[in-house]
Amino acid sequence: MVDLPSQFIIELQSLGLMKQSLEKRITVFAFVILSMTIMASTAMEIIAIRKDYIKDIQLRSETIGTSLKTSIEKVLALGIKISDINGLGEKCRESIQPDPDMAYCIITDVNGAILFFSEKQPGDPVTTKDLLLLSKTSQNKNSSAQLSTNRGNYFDTLTPILSFDSSTAANIHIGFPESTIDKKVQAIVMRSVLVFLVFFSISFATVVIFVKKCIIAPISTLLDSVIKISQGNYDSKIEQLTILEFDELAQNINQMSDSLESRGKELKKNYDELTSTHSHLHNSYLQLEALSLELEKSKELFKKIIEESGDAILIIDKSEHVLIANKMVGELFDLSPESIPGQHISSIMLAIQSENISHLLNSINRAFDKPTISEEIVFTSHQQLRTGRLDMSSISQGDKNLLQLVIRDITRERKIITNLEESAAGLTRLNKMKDSFLGLASHELKTPLTVILGYAELLQNDMKDQMSENALEMVTNISNAAMRLDGIIKDMIDVSMLDQNQIGLKRAKLDLNELIESTVRELKFFFALRKQDVYLNLSSNLPMYDGDKLRLTQMLTNIMGNAIKFTPDGGKVTVTTTLQKVIQGCSSDNVSEIGSTQVTKRYQDAIQITITDTGIGINKDDQVRIFEKFYEAGNIEEHSTGKVAFKSRGTGLGLSIAKGIAEVHGGQIWVESAGHDQNTLPGSIFYILLPLETDRIFENIML
Repeated sequence: MVDLPSQFIIELQSLGLMKQSLEKRITVFAFVILSMTIMASTAMEIIAIRKDYIKDIQLRSETIGTSLKTSIEKVLALGIKISDINGLGEKCRESIQPDPDMAYCIITDVNGAILFFSEKQPGDPVTTKDLLLLSKTSQNKNSSAQLSTNRGNYFDTLTPILSFDSSTAANIHIGFPESTIDKKVQAIVMRSVLVFLVFFSISFATVVIFVKKCIIAPISTLLDSVIKISQGNYDSKIEQLTILEFDELAQNINQMSDSLESRGKELKKNYDELTSTHSHLHNSYLQLEALSLELEKSKELFKKIIEESGDAILIIDKSEHVLIANKMVGELFDLSPESIPGQHISSIMLAIQSENISHLLNSINRAFDKPTISEEIVFTSHQQLRTGRLDMSSISQGDKNLLQLVIRDITRERKIITNLEESAAGLTRLNKMKDSFLGLASHELKTPLTVILGYAELLQNDMKDQMSENALEMVTNISNAAMRLDGIIKDMIDVSMLDQNQIGLKRAKLDLNELIESTVRELKFFFALRKQDVYLNLSSNLPMYDGDKLRLTQMLTNIMGNAIKFTPDGGKVTVTTTLQKVIQGCSSDNVSEIGSTQVTKRYQDAIQITITDTGIGINKDDQVRIFEKFYEAGNIEEHSTGKVAFKSRGTGLGLSIAKGIAEVHGGQIWVESAGHDQNTLPGSIFYILLPLETDRIFENIML
């Protein structure tokens, strides 16, 4: 016997839940359909009865109006005006008195003004305000209308009164409340609900009995039989069912059971045949493996692959004699290809005048027991000294242990590397010469510049009365130029001192918020000159910072001045201070140990200053290089002159000095920008991170 597949068994077992779900669904469906059908029929019947009752009362209203109209028209035929008829209001009341459903009788003129009004009884819900609204319906050509008032809804019928010349003299309004209709309909609704419940209960019970007997019961019988078949009991048969469709399904299940039984026997037979086939395939596999080993021993194929290589390849045996050599060996070593096979590897090295032959032979001897060994070989070929990279790897051919030598000519690569190293050394020397020249030039220019400034000040203050106006103006220009040159020299001295780690800090406890406010006040003139707004967003919980006031002011001035220069007129500069947590990294003593041992991270406080502008932004490539000495971002030709003019060009030392001042305080400085664009103005954000403890290196990673 062969059991049914497990997936099929799971599906059959789920039929029990499906049967229960089907029974619930059919019951709910019958409940919903019966409810909707009976409720819809009842609602339509109630609506029809309500319309008929309204028409009936309207007909009675029109009859009363017609009767009253006839009486009034007889009087009007005598030439009497309707407003002069006595007792007409009483006549109206008498007209509606016999009919309990009527609420009022009103006579209005052709303009809608009320002539006579009669209430059926005191306390009638129609008020004077409602009558004023009702009088307007006399202008409606319809014989009936519906009036909505604050006290309820009324149905109103209009009957025109004709004078002796057949013109409309007045209108008669007979009305009845909508509440009368609702009371009549309410009784009908109660009777309909009772009938609905009785018929619904009978119909629903009939449907439930039908579902259980004619649907659920046959399904249960089919399910039990299918479960037995799924468990391997193929002798289980389903008896004839009363429902035709279910009976046909039962017969098909019986046929399926017989088919599964015969299929199980066929599967067992096929399994035996498959076992025999597997044995034959295994034998064929062993034969193919033997053929594969013979193919691997084919030397001709191996030689062809070697010949196609662009590197020189030698195959040597354990005695270090050459077995195979491709054509590139002869070209590289300038040897005859036919003379190479059979020679000892040392003979070839002597022929090409290789250096360090003993070391190379030792490496070759060791390479038989190593996966791969690489060495550098220097030899003479075509009367030129060449350099090659020798890669040695052991290979096996049956029970033989061979060694493959691959030599690649790297003479050109080595020359390029040597040239690059010499260029790097030259650049290093030039950089040192530049730094030396920078320090020497700044100090040598300081003394004569001091003399120029002193004499200029003397001429401007003590001897200005002895000079003409033009001479005084020239001296003033000389003084201004000298002062500007003095600022440049001071920057050069600061850069030189920072490069040589000779700058000294005069530390003191500082309130950085006050320092920022003081710096902004000093630059207030420049902000006003460029029509720029400056905003301060300073944190109130900053601790006192131990730093050099003069140097920190210089750093802030340089960065704010940079923001002023690269922000168009009317822009905005925002300065923000916050207290941040930073990750305290390892000390400089044990930097080499990172990676070999796990470093425990500790967090410490640091003050972060951000200076945000709405300027032209900085390219991604320039965001690191702008802190280098003499580097100017953007196109130099586009820069203008002036200390704070838009895109004015300076010496390129301001940001370099700011970076050096931040670093000597143990901090960091960097910039972020979406890019450079003079149209969209993406702006820039300069970050200054000053740790409260400066004896360690900090990473700018925020919590």
